[in-house]
Amino acid sequence: MTNVDVQLLGEQMKRMQAELRDLRGVRTDVAHLRAEISDRHEGLSERIDNLERAIDARFEQMHQTMAMNLAVVLDAIKGR
Repeated sequence: MTNVDVQLLGEQMKRMQAELRDLRGVRTDVAHLRAEISDRHEGLSERIDNLERAIDARFEQMHQTMAMNLAVVLDAIKGR
């Protein structure tokens, strides 16, 4: 097994959790914007859809990274 810097992975996980909180806030803001402008600006609706898809993709990417980091940390703990 390769040497794993558990502290580095822990710090990375903390940063990613902070990013997730920020993304959740953005997602909420997007939902509010959609409600306010959907009736008046059809063109913006498509842009908001694109933004939501991008946010969802980022959530998925972060979820996968966090799951992988957790697996590495657990393997490192088991190996001790």
